[in-house]
Amino acid sequence: VYRCVPDKQRSFALGVQSVFLRLLGTVPGPILFGVAIDNSCTLWDINECKTKGACWVYDNERMAYLLMGISAACKIVTIIFVVMAVCLYKPP
Repeated sequence: VYRCVPDKQRSFALGVQSVFLRLLGTVPGPILFGVAIDNSCTLWDINECKTKGACWVYDNERMAYLLMGISAACKIVTIIFVVMAVCLYKPP
């Protein structure tokens, strides 16, 4: 970030970078992993009102595949973006 922006805009650029890292790094991760954990549940606690409660039994193999798939997909996307950045960066 320091080399890509003028000297007067460095603090603003770091702030924008921090916001994007927070939005893209901390918000979707727990949501995706929560969905994967919920999808691997085989037996839910259902009360009298027919609403789902906590999970009683998980399919461990399915959970392992889902969590590993999410991690591998994120790593592949990261590698693609790093390669694109290296190839498309033109020094000023």
